[in-house]
Amino acid sequence: MAQEIRNEFIREIFQNLIDLQTQVQLTYWSKQHFITKELLDQLSFGEILSHTQFYSYVDYSLDALIGPANNTLLYWCLSNVTQFDGTPVSEICLFYDETFLWHYSAPLYQEEI
Repeated sequence: MAQEIRNEFIREIFQNLIDLQTQVQLTYWSKQHFITKELLDQLSFGEILSHTQFYSYVDYSLDALIGPANNTLLYWCLSNVTQFDGTPVSEICLFYDETFLWHYSAPLYQEEI
């Protein structure tokens, strides 16, 4: 009964989860494949950034990642998500898939490149 209430509570709080398995443009290195939509929206995957945009993102947008990253970590903790060795998940690596980059994103900027 307590586990059922816990699971319902988690589902109610974290309604905006993204299943990374449905994000064909991303590759990730983790058994865990759920993050909050808010976190994914903060990341610039699939965008080619100019030097100015890149430095602006690094200088001014990284603080905005703290809240969404903490919410994702809270979801993992409450859901008892563990790594391969049984320890709690504390991080995930996301990469923009190279195939997607070279076949979908880069051709749009062929002249600039």
